[in-house]
Amino acid sequence: MLSLRKYIVVKGNPILFPSELIHAEVAGKHNEVDSAGFFVVVKEKGRKRVICIGESTSLSISSKPETDQQLIANYLGLE
Repeated sequence: MLSLRKYIVVKGNPILFPSELIHAEVAGKHNEVDSAGFFVVVKEKGRKRVICIGESTSLSISSKPETDQQLIANYLGLE
């Protein structure tokens, strides 16, 4: 089963958290949120990869899938 989680990127650093939390609450006083959305880790051909989608309505910021996927994969040690 895939687990959809949320994230924000602040100054090029991903912050990952459960989908039950609200993006704006996690962002708190970080006013330099680069992107935000949802992500899932999928297994394809024996490798794990990150897929980012969507946006944060509470922050009015979209995800940047190509950039964010790489940042999160590196953070999780998948690259």
